[in-house]
Amino acid sequence: MIHPTALVDPGARIGSNVSIGPFSIIEADVEVGDGTSIGSHVVIGSNTRIGRDNRIWQFASIGAAPQDKKFHGERSRLEIGDRNVIREFVTFNRGTEDGGGLTRIGNDNWLLAYTHVAHD
Repeated sequence: MIHPTALVDPGARIGSNVSIGPFSIIEADVEVGDGTSIGSHVVIGSNTRIGRDNRIWQFASIGAAPQDKKFHGERSRLEIGDRNVIREFVTFNRGTEDGGGLTRIGNDNWLLAYTHVAHD
């Protein structure tokens, strides 16, 4: 269920019944839960955990560095819960040191096109 043009790092952990669309990129240290669907042209950055049964639409950017001038490369992460709908062009970034190094998205959210979570 992984399109042949998708790039999935060998260090990524992909659950069962996960689909990954054309030209998507999944970096190392990413965990994708069972039953999640990832559309085309999605980028999921390192240090990201995605729960079960999420629907991520095309062109989303998930788990990039936080958009905060105080961020200087320290380890941070992004956690997304279960059963979320994440529509086109959504951006979720990792946390910052001031926010405990974590951005957390809960369960059962409907996040529409162009939703932006910069950090924490």
